[in-house]
Amino acid sequence: MPIIIATIVLASAQIVSANDSDGDGTDDQYDDFPHDPCADTDTDGDGLPDTVVSGCTSNSIVAYTSFEDPFTNGAKYYDTGNKSVSRHLWNNANEPHVSHNKSTGDEMGFTLYYTSTGGVGLTDGDFFGTANYTGTVGNFTEGAQGYQMGDVDGTTTLSLDSVAADSMSLDIFVQGGSSNSYEASDNLIIRFVGSTSTVELVNVTGATGTGNNGGFATYMGVWTSFSSDISSQGIGNLEIEFTSNSQTESVYIDNVAFTSTSQLVEDTDDDNDGWDDVDENSCGTDPLDSNEIPIDSNGNGVCDAIEGDDFDGDGIPNDSDPDDDNDGYDDEYDAFPLDPTEWDDADGDGIGSNADTDDDGDGWSDSEEVDCMTEPSSAFSVPDDSDGDGICDIVDADDDNDMVNDENDCAPFDASISELDCDGVCGGNNTVDECGICGGSGISEGACDCDGNSFDECGVCGGEGIPEGTCDCAGNVLDECGVCGGDQSTCAIDSDGDGVDDNSDLFPEDSQEWSDYDGDGLGDNADTDDDGDGCDDISDALPYNANECLDTDSDGTGDNEDTDDDNDGW
Repeated sequence: MPIIIATIVLASAQIVSANDSDGDGTDDQYDDFPHDPCADTDTDGDGLPDTVVSGCTSNSIVAYTSFEDPFTNGAKYYDTGNKSVSRHLWNNANEPHVSHNKSTGDEMGFTLYYTSTGGVGLTDGDFFGTANYTGTVGNFTEGAQGYQMGDVDGTTTLSLDSVAADSMSLDIFVQGGSSNSYEASDNLIIRFVGSTSTVELVNVTGATGTGNNGGFATYMGVWTSFSSDISSQGIGNLEIEFTSNSQTESVYIDNVAFTSTSQLVEDTDDDNDGWDDVDENSCGTDPLDSNEIPIDSNGNGVCDAIEGDDFDGDGIPNDSDPDDDNDGYDDEYDAFPLDPTEWDDADGDGIGSNADTDDDGDGWSDSEEVDCMTEPSSAFSVPDDSDGDGICDIVDADDDNDMVNDENDCAPFDASISELDCDGVCGGNNTVDECGICGGSGISEGACDCDGNSFDECGVCGGEGIPEGTCDCAGNVLDECGVCGGDQSTCAIDSDGDGVDDNSDLFPEDSQEWSDYDGDGLGDNADTDDDGDGCDDISDALPYNANECLDTDSDGTGDNEDTDDDNDGW
């Protein structure tokens, strides 16, 4: 439940308005935030304070009125409408304003609703609406005006503009005189009607009567402040409902304020010159003087005073220069940003690639890799060096390092074979050396049957390379006759042993099949319809004639072709 606080401002009607509303030590006329104790100065007038008191939580005013904006001349207000009709009341020219539409200024707007109870209402002319007469109240608690509700002869409800806030407060003054002037029918209710619930701040009836705050006499002749938490009520309106029937019965309202708890955001650019205060202090200019602007020669937002050296002398300080050594490579991608002769270090050894003789760190100098036709900047591209002598094969004249140059070496990558012993010794019967290889020794072409089985292990037969055991040099049929250099094309071959030569066997690897009359891929022995005429062989009179199935007279001519199917001479 919201806590409602009532405070008697002064026991006397004489009140002097405070010069420091928020109590922050700065007079309101010099305080840019007169209702916020956390700040007082806004040099550039942008609504953000230059500084915020550390740890201070602002109860900033989000809406208020002390009824200074509406017109007031001290005259009476006359309702020119029908006194018996309940309705909103509007302003009349040159009379105190009873309502206010906020179109300019900072104060809240308000409306007045009249509820007829059978009396004359305000048609007889009453002191009602905005007031600047202080003879009764002494002084208003805020400013020079307030709002008076008196001699209603009915019921009036003053309603302020909608607002959402954490708390609210207002001051009221009940006109003095005889407390007996307030009858039991006189009533004052002050409430905040929110979208979720209503908070009632004041409810008094009669002089000493009833209600949550007693009677009118409790507040007579003094200004009393009321405040309440309205953070749970949602957006709503402050309503002041007053019922009275005598000229001496008046209530004054002043200093209505709605506040919300917030944290002020400190202005980072107090003089609004486009430079943060911290930067201006670093650059040596006054953060409170918009005429003092840091020098920024290159326009990068960092003043010259703090940018530092200019290594390449191009007029752009290093902190702002994307290429400090001006070598054409941005610092972000330059391994040596302050060395104009270097920008890359392929092997990460701390030596720039221009000066490094081995850019990829693979143990081969860049010039050697160029000669060996490998990539000098890639450690994955390494020259071949079969004999490990530090000279790559493509350059090395003796790749196996057997003291015989490759051009004369029948085995240039095998140090165990040299020209001197490349006489084709193989089983002790070969003497002609043409540098063929058989079992690791030099042998001659056409005499490579090392194991004496009449087949050529070296893959040479009639000048064509073929594997041992497949000596069909002419390329016709498989030679199983064991003759090489004298191919026998008539050598009968029956691979599946079904008695049908492979040349005639449609299924040379299937001993159960050799023919396929209808060419359907199914051997005739397994095929139940050899001629593929749709008639199974068992019932087909002519199983190898695709045009015939029946031979009624068994004369050897199928019925389709036979002109006398029953052979009766007709």
